[in-house]
Amino acid sequence: MLRDGDVADLRWCSEVIGLPGYGRSSVVGQADRLGSIDSASMSQVFDLPVMRSSAWIFNCYIVDGGSQLAVVDPGLPIVARRALDLIEQTGEHSVDDIASVACTHAHPDHVAGVSTFTDRASCDVHLPLRCKSYLDGERPRTFPLVESTVRFLPMWGAQRFSGRAFAEFVRYGKTIGYGGPLDIALDFEPSGFVGHGDGLPGADGWEAIHAPGHTDDSTSFYHADSETLISGDAVVTLDGRAWFNPEYVDADSSSSTEELLRSKPVRYLLPGHGEPIHAPDVWRRASSFTEPPSGTGVLARCSRRFGTWS
Repeated sequence: MLRDGDVADLRWCSEVIGLPGYGRSSVVGQADRLGSIDSASMSQVFDLPVMRSSAWIFNCYIVDGGSQLAVVDPGLPIVARRALDLIEQTGEHSVDDIASVACTHAHPDHVAGVSTFTDRASCDVHLPLRCKSYLDGERPRTFPLVESTVRFLPMWGAQRFSGRAFAEFVRYGKTIGYGGPLDIALDFEPSGFVGHGDGLPGADGWEAIHAPGHTDDSTSFYHADSETLISGDAVVTLDGRAWFNPEYVDADSSSSTEELLRSKPVRYLLPGHGEPIHAPDVWRRASSFTEPPSGTGVLARCSRRFGTWS
């Protein structure tokens, strides 16, 4: 809990990353001084038949199913555009091979890029099953913005900054998905919904896992043969370690999800935010959603000091 006198320090922390609601953001100016603010991370992930497109902390994964491709979390439009370019650049596939786009949940930074794909590819779009209730009128739950953002602080510096991604995050965060809009708002029509135990359309061997906590519709995709988890936002990575997401709408659901995912052997963790990691047992060094971040960086220190941790 914030103490008297801490607000000024928190405002200073917010200036580093542009935390909404506390002063004026200087993040774009800092990125301009650093240079290369729009560099992308676009590459094959380890030795897996998976490629990643990324801008800032927003990751999109392209799963090679052989004759078809499945896209998980198209992210923001900048991420989606880079993913489409990557598919064409490899020479092994074209955008016509994209069978499906699946979103792990309907936050703006995971669904805003869907229409970028559907504008160029004739592909199906699948949302988590809970989103059907949202489209029928249920209002999605959202986490307390400041409290959760403070806990999440070190993640904003976990990957190289992109000014364009930041601008799109601000723009689309107000208009698409939910969390900005109180009710879900989409600029595309979903083809179907993915529930617990369903497959990943376009790529055999993957299983959807309902992983609520961060959000009620949160979903991950697991490939048992390779022990690979595309975690969405159920798990992020920081400093080479898995961290069950400290941003959550329901602590009990987060706890249950952590227990469920830890029961799955995982050697490859491909998070929605953070760098993919590989270890014989990813969970051995994983931090719980109730644990503050380690590290000596300013954002980690601010998170530990100002965050609410049980």
